[in-house]
Amino acid sequence: MKTTVIARLYRDAGSAQGIFGRLYRLGFPRHMIAIVTPEDAADMAGLQIKIEQALVPSEAAAHYAARVAEGQSLVVVQATYKPLNAVRRATETFETSGAVPSGLAEDRFYVSLPLDPTPSILKDHPRFLTPAPGQANGAGLFSERFGLRLLSPRKRRDSAIMGGRTFFGKPLIVKKERRSILPPNSYMSRYFWPTPLLSNKPRRPSILPDGGTPLSRLLGWSTTS
Repeated sequence: MKTTVIARLYRDAGSAQGIFGRLYRLGFPRHMIAIVTPEDAADMAGLQIKIEQALVPSEAAAHYAARVAEGQSLVVVQATYKPLNAVRRATETFETSGAVPSGLAEDRFYVSLPLDPTPSILKDHPRFLTPAPGQANGAGLFSERFGLRLLSPRKRRDSAIMGGRTFFGKPLIVKKERRSILPPNSYMSRYFWPTPLLSNKPRRPSILPDGGTPLSRLLGWSTTS
């Protein structure tokens, strides 16, 4: 895999830290950005090794190490597949960053690397909808760039169907005036089976004929004691 490595020098460590933040907010992974400041210049050999670990070729790394030892700071970024158009984004950022001339003919290098076997391109910050450390108010997030909200106000819904419409376009309940199947002022006894509801026969005190008490008479029991 071919990787483009871009380096720039800055007058002080504060300026270099500011460019680091800009690159990170653009989507460059943290481990793809290196900062080398005069604090790292304890010994020249160790300083050059640190620059070479950022994939800068040895000859250019020695030149940058000498400039850092003089008090300048170095920012190195590896422009790979993340973010999209990484080389263009990094170049445009460096062009407006106030970098100082390095004295080299070219501050861009092309390095061959083995293919990254990682199963995900979101190695250092997988939750891309959540603000990363150092991102003020979630600047540069996927949701912000595309105008998507992480949360929406909850609305009370009367139907699972959008707009509260019925599935077949007709209301589920129809309000109708309740009425009888019989014509007005009609009764079943008159309409279907002409039978009187009440009888004029005398009321009987017992269901037995003559109102007798057959069981007590049979056994010789009195009905009262």
